[in-house]
Amino acid sequence: MDDGRYAMTLDEVSAEIIAIRQKGVPCGLIQPRMEAGYLLTDGTALLESEKDENGFYIGGAGMDGMYLRTPQRYEPVRNDSGKITAFRLMSSYLTRFNSQELEAIFQYGLNTKENLLHDLEAVVQTVKQPEIRAAFSGARDKLEPIPSEECRRLMADIRAAYKGRHEQSIRQRQRAAGKSRRTDMER
Repeated sequence: MDDGRYAMTLDEVSAEIIAIRQKGVPCGLIQPRMEAGYLLTDGTALLESEKDENGFYIGGAGMDGMYLRTPQRYEPVRNDSGKITAFRLMSSYLTRFNSQELEAIFQYGLNTKENLLHDLEAVVQTVKQPEIRAAFSGARDKLEPIPSEECRRLMADIRAAYKGRHEQSIRQRQRAAGKSRRTDMER
């Protein structure tokens, strides 16, 4: 077996990171107001209330107080303390996949499209549970027509998003545990 087959090489895939221009999105044509969200330096409006079923921000174009959805998806980029500092523009292929398929790609997408397809097929051939087989075969079927370099970008974006979410979850649990300890000590 090739030792490099399971080496992670997605870190070298460049991401499209877009800076935040301002916090808060102006909305409302007749009654102007600020909505929770972000305006990015490229003009994209991201509302806290506009996320897809997988938790990605849905891109929007803000025009004269109106918000128009776009097909782009974004994921927050956070600093070490968990503060959102920018947003990652996700691969345009992301919306083709459901949450189980995205999870399969996250787990098995390490370096190349060919290795990912091979590993997904191996799972499909060995797993008996219909829902798991469906997720892995669905991911495999949807990945096949995607060009190799675009597939690497998709894998890198998914890995970065899920890794960031995991790190944020850990930070939140640590903060909650710290608050709980302080409350217990105060009693």
